[in-house]
Amino acid sequence: MYRITITLLLSTSLILLPGCQKKTLPPAANESQKETARPVNKKIEFVAPADSLITQSQMKNWLACNPLLDSIAIMYADSFKTDDPQKRLRYQDDFSSAQDKICVFSGLPGGYKEYRWITENIGNPKNKAVVENSNVSVF
Repeated sequence: MYRITITLLLSTSLILLPGCQKKTLPPAANESQKETARPVNKKIEFVAPADSLITQSQMKNWLACNPLLDSIAIMYADSFKTDDPQKRLRYQDDFSSAQDKICVFSGLPGGYKEYRWITENIGNPKNKAVVENSNVSVF
């Protein structure tokens, strides 16, 4: 009987004590902390710069996208082999949406459109210094 009483007291104290120490902030303070803790990555419409120059941060983010985009292409490869055209269109929409999300999450707010633009302009002689600083080989 003595053991049961001690066990009940200990388990009750373990359950109640963490709740006593919890401090709650007003709802407005919690919301502001969430916003500053992690920036929200939102897609914006990408407009290619007139000078076709790639920035160092764009190049870094482009490099971060590559392995993720490769893995998603592998994941979706079998999905496109279906004979049902409606499923294929749905998979294509899901795939395109996933590409955009990956690019935005990796730091390219223009999404996959910005990624493609960088890919197309990486061989531009104006971008040679940025490419060399990133240790990327252009073929």
